[in-house]
Amino acid sequence: MFNRNFVLAAAAAVTVATFTTFAVPASAQTNHFGVHSTSQTLGYAGTFTDDSPLPGGLSADTLSDPQGATMSAPGYATLYADVAAGSEARQAELRAQASGHAHVVSGANVNGGAPYGFAYSRFYDRLTVTSDVLPKDTPVTIVFGNEVEIHRWNRTGVYDGYIDMTLQIATGTARSRWSSHHLYGDTTAVAPQLVINTKVGTQLSVDARLRVMAKVYFKLNASGDNHADATARLVIREITEGVTLQADSGTVYPIVPIVPVN
Repeated sequence: MFNRNFVLAAAAAVTVATFTTFAVPASAQTNHFGVHSTSQTLGYAGTFTDDSPLPGGLSADTLSDPQGATMSAPGYATLYADVAAGSEARQAELRAQASGHAHVVSGANVNGGAPYGFAYSRFYDRLTVTSDVLPKDTPVTIVFGNEVEIHRWNRTGVYDGYIDMTLQIATGTARSRWSSHHLYGDTTAVAPQLVINTKVGTQLSVDARLRVMAKVYFKLNASGDNHADATARLVIREITEGVTLQADSGTVYPIVPIVPVN
């Protein structure tokens, strides 16, 4: 298995101060970049969690896709569920997908949990603001794009779920979230970019986290189906001329200007 809308378009602006770094022995250095991928399924026997945190890594993948299962107990209904989750984490790009299906096979006394798939994808890095033409401490403005592409977001019957992307750069945060519930409807809050006001010579921490959850419920005369699949990317929308960003991970973050709509 793999409306009510509130839209918030926001660009957060943050001023970042310069700090001094000190040399430390190589053995004492900490990785300032890495990736983390988690795929989890829950709700019946055979579901499991695949987890791969990689400090200093550039990519990680996980998958939790157990067989569907039929559950029954004397005096209660017979239930069927099938869930899955998958995650891919790369520097500058994340993908997460989750799905769930549930229905009552027979019986009337429904007594079952809420099976679900959950996927988590994260990368973190450190960027140094550099320039060959501007002196240290020159004010700089950088606009980062917090891009989220939703490949699939299908829900029917009885379900609950969300797609959630949080980008933090230095002390600034931009969060986009899509949530949906069969009783309470849909909500959408989108922050497509993050504006950072900083200086040449500053180091910026980057932390990007994409979460996807697809939960389904057992209900007489109604099935639950939920499938969520999204990719998130970090790009540079605008940057002061003559300024470049050097990533500890070695990643070259793409410059993708906003194209005006006529």
